[in-house]
Amino acid sequence: MQGLKNKNVIVCAGSTGIGKGVISTLARYGVNITTFSRSKEKIDMLRAEIREETGVTINALPADLSRKDDLIRVVESAHTQYGKIDFLVMNYGDPRVDPFMELTESDWDYNIDMMLKSTIRMVDMCMVDMVASNFGRIIFITSMTTKNPLQNFAISNTLRSGIVALGKTLSIELGKYNINVNSISQGYFYTQRLKNILEKTSSSTGKAIEDVESQLKREIPLGRFGKPEEIGNLVAFLCSELSSYITGANIPIDGGTIKSI
Repeated sequence: MQGLKNKNVIVCAGSTGIGKGVISTLARYGVNITTFSRSKEKIDMLRAEIREETGVTINALPADLSRKDDLIRVVESAHTQYGKIDFLVMNYGDPRVDPFMELTESDWDYNIDMMLKSTIRMVDMCMVDMVASNFGRIIFITSMTTKNPLQNFAISNTLRSGIVALGKTLSIELGKYNINVNSISQGYFYTQRLKNILEKTSSSTGKAIEDVESQLKREIPLGRFGKPEEIGNLVAFLCSELSSYITGANIPIDGGTIKSI
């Protein structure tokens, strides 16, 4: 894809699921990748798997998305390894899924740090290179909850919507530097996160997990869950020269689940 080879990206929370799908795709296009995860074991496993799949060695280190000092260390590592940052892909850990009345102030504090503050911090650090280069791509991987809030998803509904609003604001302010900022609102993708939600629903309703899964798939016009690599394809497109006139968008990738126009 045009304009990707030898560009430098930071992909947050990349060890599994959506993050891993994005990294696998970008690696195949020749992008130099820095990523991180809280688990050293998972990040070491990711590095080995990407090398085996693509022949590419990525810069992967343990770091916590909710900790400012860790994020500074990630950016410094990307600079040491590759010199500058061209793309930033904000992927996140999983916010708690429970009724609002069961959430604690600590739940909110942690997730505000992990999702909203991490976004502010990473953009603040990475856009310095992009402004200096007069080029950049910033992508926030959010959720269809930004378009259709779901029951028991108070944290996701609230914080992801704020991230999309920030993305729109940044697209207006950074456009003069040729920096495109977009959000992706993902639907149901077959990751461990979705498996956990299916198991929790099965346990709370008494329905077999196969029935819960089938019922959910019936809500998706394409009749299936997405694959992480499909988000990787969209991220690659938004980072490429082919998307040069797309900024400020919140793009759904949900198999048609959201029915609004």
